[in-house]
Amino acid sequence: MRYGTGGEEPMTSWGKLLRGAVLATGAVVVLAGCGDTTGSTPTSTTAAATATTTATKSADPDAALWNPCDLPEAAISGTGLDTASKNKDAAGVDFTGWKVCGWRAVSRWYDLTIFSGTPTLQDVQKRRDFESFTPHPVGAHNAVEFLDVGDAKQLKCSIAVEAAQGTVLFRIVTRYSVGKQGDPCAEVRRHASDLAQYLPKN
Repeated sequence: MRYGTGGEEPMTSWGKLLRGAVLATGAVVVLAGCGDTTGSTPTSTTAAATATTTATKSADPDAALWNPCDLPEAAISGTGLDTASKNKDAAGVDFTGWKVCGWRAVSRWYDLTIFSGTPTLQDVQKRRDFESFTPHPVGAHNAVEFLDVGDAKQLKCSIAVEAAQGTVLFRIVTRYSVGKQGDPCAEVRRHASDLAQYLPKN
């Protein structure tokens, strides 16, 4: 089941937000020499093709990121999430430059999505669409808890956790079709604490 649709929060705006925070990657310039006019083997063409392939791989913005979808199923079920609901592209959105994975809570009233990217805690706190930042360590990691601006009913809550690569974001969104049945911030703290041991170390 692909959650986040049919009444749930559209994730497109969240994707735009995250894309705006991703650090720019340097341009890769591939220099290919002219073909060898004296030999019969097209060595420069082969070298150019190899260089292009290597450049494509190195330009992949999320290749080296920790992947939340690799979390053990035992850890996911142990923290109260439905392993069968795992979704690597939340709401069907591909977040270029981020590794993203989400699950529905066993209690069914909210979804948890984990975003793994390069922005720092400072980058997150500069966002004008977030507010009420509160320091809240997660395991051995520095972290900040925050709310969405305009979310008067507090149906969402997030924690940004400092990691070696940048930041891992835990985000809870209440399923509108079910309704709020608890405190999203309490839940996101619990999940982040339960899964802290699997996060990339600083």
